[in-house]
Amino acid sequence: MKLFHYYQAERIKRGLLLAVMTVLLCINLFPIAWMVFCSFKNNNDILSGNVGFSRAQTDIYSIYPEGSDLYAFSIDGSITRMDMKTKKILGRLTIKGQDSNYVQNGAYFYFCNSNRGLYKIDKKTLKILAHTPMPIRGVDTNKFGNTSIEVSKKNLYFTVELKGIRRIFVYDKVTLQKKREINLPLPESAFLRSFFLKEGQLFVGTDQSLLQFDLEQDRVVRSVELQNYYPSGVEKVIAWEGDRLLLLVQNGVVFIDLLTNKVLEQKNYGVIRFEDAVVRDNLLYVSHPDGLTVVDIKTDQVIANQKKLMKELKDGVLVNHLGDYTSNELTTLCFSGEDLILGSSHGRLSFMKMGQSKPYMERQLEPGYRLVKFSNYSDLWKNIDFGLYLKNSVIISGFTMIFSMILATLAAYALVRYNFRGNREFGIAILSTQMIPQIMYLIPLFIMFKWVTDVTGIPIKGTYAGLIFIYTAFFVPFSIWILRSFFATIPFELEESARIDGCNGFQVFYKISLPLAIPGIIATGIYIFLTAWDELMFAWVLTNGQTLTIPIGIRLFVGNYQNRYDLMMAAATVATVPVLILFFLLQKHIVKGLTAGAVKG
Repeated sequence: MKLFHYYQAERIKRGLLLAVMTVLLCINLFPIAWMVFCSFKNNNDILSGNVGFSRAQTDIYSIYPEGSDLYAFSIDGSITRMDMKTKKILGRLTIKGQDSNYVQNGAYFYFCNSNRGLYKIDKKTLKILAHTPMPIRGVDTNKFGNTSIEVSKKNLYFTVELKGIRRIFVYDKVTLQKKREINLPLPESAFLRSFFLKEGQLFVGTDQSLLQFDLEQDRVVRSVELQNYYPSGVEKVIAWEGDRLLLLVQNGVVFIDLLTNKVLEQKNYGVIRFEDAVVRDNLLYVSHPDGLTVVDIKTDQVIANQKKLMKELKDGVLVNHLGDYTSNELTTLCFSGEDLILGSSHGRLSFMKMGQSKPYMERQLEPGYRLVKFSNYSDLWKNIDFGLYLKNSVIISGFTMIFSMILATLAAYALVRYNFRGNREFGIAILSTQMIPQIMYLIPLFIMFKWVTDVTGIPIKGTYAGLIFIYTAFFVPFSIWILRSFFATIPFELEESARIDGCNGFQVFYKISLPLAIPGIIATGIYIFLTAWDELMFAWVLTNGQTLTIPIGIRLFVGNYQNRYDLMMAAATVATVPVLILFFLLQKHIVKGLTAGAVKG
């Protein structure tokens, strides 16, 4: 009976020990798991402290009515087809992406976004008939702005708002095969913002001017400079009357006379930010964050200023169906017969009769998809030259480990096996070097690097050799101290037996002591590699643009011009992978090395 209780108690103890070890393992693995989890998150989720994956925004940027159908286009890349009479949703297509835009032509939509490229879509079925990827590769899609697209009888014209891109990409509208590129005569700092096609003339709105490109002559025939009138660029070009155009900009509307190539006037009508505008019967309907403003263009009289149009939303869901209307961010609008259709944030649609002050019906579109950003791992390489930093880290850490282990192994063996004057003092001196903080060496080393370069003409700062030399100098003393204990555990009798058998001193070291110390050498080498891999301070000061390492590359994701914590987590995950692979390949040797010398004899 006592024996039974003994084994039962042992099982309980073993189970409790296993549970405690499991909890400790989870605690240690949690930071790594959280890092990997955050590497798939949207940057805004990380900045706002959102634990899970948020949904993509479904703000409606355009509405297109055709017959009995109504199409709503959301910024998450969704196209929703709705029946105008019943207001029921007939179909939905989501092409995950951002900076979406479209143009309609016959039975098709030509759709684009900066993530996926261009699509040809059947209107009725919302099926993709053709697709071509983005013509601009190797750029983080978060750096793109507006996408612009127009279609003529034979061709499709596409561009994207990106600094340095002053080209129009021409595609065959049937096959979506790229035909050519049109280079526009613009300054290097200019970027393209919008298209408008009218009678064979492609009007191109930029951040500085309005260009008129003749598609038949294949050249720019008119340019109207606008930089003195607005700061953000032409967001939309609207035909007004005859040779007059209305340009929608962020802080107002600009009227252009094409006959004189002059700006007639600029108006804001008391609106702080213009989202969209439509002209109908000399009335300008403007959607803006506060609601809807209607203006008579001829008289500049504000006819209506409606700020309460949408019913209250909670977390993007329409509530309070019978309650009062609230102000909301109106993003777009269009007409269908006598109906004014309003699109707003969170995928809200409202239908209002002309002359009425409130909508007679609202419709809430489906929520957006979950923002699981696998693209973080591809954007990582586009924002910085992470491949270069990875290569530099492998070279510097690898050679540091090799040189340190060669020097430390020979020195440790000599300290253990040979008695010479100052042996003990030398060992203490080696250990004492670790008592001084490494940051104290930073300025003297920088001065030394500069002095050597000035005297010899040999560059050291910003080279692999310079950083490997410094790392080796720092790691050798500590490595000697660790390896000294490993060699001390090897029985001296084995070496004496080898000498009796005819081995010289080097053969005794190479064939007897070194193989027995391999676990300790590997464990120490892994420590050196990991420390050099993660070192930031000396790498930040003593490298240049061509020798930067991974810790510096990760640091570059947070600075004055960007705070990309999502890419930082992805970079940290990629940086951890080689270390994990190295650990799992050598884990048996590491365990042996860590336990070597624990038991004497």
